[in-house]
Amino acid sequence: MDLKTVRALKTEIAEQIIRPLVTEIRAERRIIRSTATRRLTGVEGGIALGIAAGDGTNDYRLAVRVQRRALETNAYLRQQIEEAARNKADITYIGTVFKGGVAAEPAALPWHQLRQRPLLIGSSIGHYSITAGTLGGFAQHTASGKAVILSNNHVLANENKAKIGDAILQPGAYDGGKKSKDKVGELLAFIPVESGMNNLVDAAIASIDADVEFDAVTLTGAGKLKGLRKTPLRPGDKVFKVGRTTGVTQGIVTAIEVDDVVVSYEFGDIGFDSQIEIETSSSGPFSSGGDSGSVIMDEKGYACALLFAGSDQGGTNGKGVTFANDLSIVLEQLGLTMPV
Repeated sequence: MDLKTVRALKTEIAEQIIRPLVTEIRAERRIIRSTATRRLTGVEGGIALGIAAGDGTNDYRLAVRVQRRALETNAYLRQQIEEAARNKADITYIGTVFKGGVAAEPAALPWHQLRQRPLLIGSSIGHYSITAGTLGGFAQHTASGKAVILSNNHVLANENKAKIGDAILQPGAYDGGKKSKDKVGELLAFIPVESGMNNLVDAAIASIDADVEFDAVTLTGAGKLKGLRKTPLRPGDKVFKVGRTTGVTQGIVTAIEVDDVVVSYEFGDIGFDSQIEIETSSSGPFSSGGDSGSVIMDEKGYACALLFAGSDQGGTNGKGVTFANDLSIVLEQLGLTMPV
């Protein structure tokens, strides 16, 4: 199918098959995870739809990402989707998707979990009251005309709970960062992550203190950042990132324009639309807890996405999939520019 056809199919299946059937399932109490325990959002909290690669160049198929076991085992739902998609659906169970927390540490800490001056892309950072996330990169803030730090809302703004002007630490508190000696900037702005609707980004920016130097282009272990990618990512594109927990990892885009992804936050399950799905192209995962906020680059070194969440199941090797915001949407919503 071409892009126009699969986009129309995605809308049709969401409205005519998934929403009515999942509503019926919930009414009959066949969903295992009770909404009394955890409120569900998105397409009734169970299935995300996107666009995956097809059989050849410019050929695509429907990406169906199942997040609830009760839906994975529903043979009637699968049949309905496959028939509507003319057997051109990529249906995968990915389980629960989590915003990136901090994973267990190795015996010897790698460079990206240590104090770095000048500030480096991929290093540990965070609001003073969180554990730690990743310094994704640097951008120009249009309103102030100054360079700023880019990462996630849940890394720099503590899931909407922070106040503008709060201290940002490098390394993050989990990695030993202290307000007294490791403050590198202050929370400048963030896009609220909201329940009851589907969000587009999990993003925030911080100012950089006048006495703190930074390196805006070095991708330690992976060359130099070349600027902002001009064209949208497509399924099959190769990408990489530098993150606080797993360092440099390689991956491949497995789906784009993924809607109704449900992500688990401390204050509940939150829906997201228009997300990019990535899986690893090696034996380990593409990302892990603490990699949240990493800016993702295409294989040529152009920035294209902002990592914010992942699952521990799904993907070709079963190591899970990563979800990322379209970087162009992030920049637009925060009023930022990056070198092209």
